[in-house]
Amino acid sequence: MSNLTVSKRSLGADVANYQSENVSYAGIKFALIKLTQGTGYINPKAKAQIKSAKAHGLLVMGYFYATHSGSVSNARAEAKYAVEKAKAYGVPAGSYIADDWEQGSGNSVNGGASSNTDAVLAAMQVIKEAGYKPLIYSGAFNLRNHLSISRIMKSFGTCLWVASYKVSGRQDYADFNYFPSMDGVAIWQFTDNYKGYNVDGNIAVVDLKANSISSKAKSTNKTVESPSQHPVCKWNIGAVAVVSNRKGAYVYTSSKLDKRESDRLKPCGSVWQVLGLETGAVKVGKNQYFDGRAVYVKTNPIAYNDQKHGVAKIVMPHTHALDAPKADAGKVYGLELNSKVEIQGRVGRFLKIKELHKGKQVYVTGNRAYIVL
Repeated sequence: MSNLTVSKRSLGADVANYQSENVSYAGIKFALIKLTQGTGYINPKAKAQIKSAKAHGLLVMGYFYATHSGSVSNARAEAKYAVEKAKAYGVPAGSYIADDWEQGSGNSVNGGASSNTDAVLAAMQVIKEAGYKPLIYSGAFNLRNHLSISRIMKSFGTCLWVASYKVSGRQDYADFNYFPSMDGVAIWQFTDNYKGYNVDGNIAVVDLKANSISSKAKSTNKTVESPSQHPVCKWNIGAVAVVSNRKGAYVYTSSKLDKRESDRLKPCGSVWQVLGLETGAVKVGKNQYFDGRAVYVKTNPIAYNDQKHGVAKIVMPHTHALDAPKADAGKVYGLELNSKVEIQGRVGRFLKIKELHKGKQVYVTGNRAYIVL
């Protein structure tokens, strides 16, 4: 059975297709298994390596080799691909998954630090939303010069997995006289040839812990589980339905709920636009209905009343507060991706930011800041 906790100064290894399916190296307590690369490659040994690491009592983590460079959309797609494989192959829920972001093999670090950081943050957010703890891996030089470590730490805390070697070649232990001093380091990769095994050697700089789902108290309610209490939706969507049944919910082809669209359940916590309510059924598409007992329906006050108060979440990078509610308005200041801002109504598709800037009203474009319900 895999371990769920390792203390700081514990040793670990990271493996890929180049290493054996048997993940057993002297002294290690954790293992990071390569899952994917881009959206088209899967480590053919990943499943076996994860199984082996668990059998040897290691804390099992995963990583994907990035090819997204500074693209937010590609970063999200690659992270989603990786977490799908992590779940399928048995990386424990609540464990760590890293975005391996380095130069080469389809990835470029030479874009602007701002766009690079936007992309990495987008990937890490996908990992977090999938129930894992996100890490960012790269060499010390890349982390310092091609990313904003402060922005990453602001969102995800101690989450750096940094590579920096005392010497090239075999090392049997981590010499902290050569530690790449920087804030936010969770794991230090100190060699690419640990004890002559031709495997990367790592050391935990902080305690590492997987928050296993099995370790949580069991719910006394066997049929319903609270989904996310904060789904987001566009400014002009009047209501959303959130699947609340723990096992998921079926989609039916009519409001009579007498025929399923398919035998596949829509997952608990998934969010759907509400198009109408009919005889106790919730319409979410053309000839698509949920049983009203399997979902929560939440209305968006901003869509109905342009003076209502609300909270908006910034969903696109390079978003700015604007000095007027129009497309060619001047940019006043930047708004961080995934940050939240209080709003007081809207003007058309422009949301009015509650806090005035130098005594003047400022706005954010509605398609860049979704309403948190």
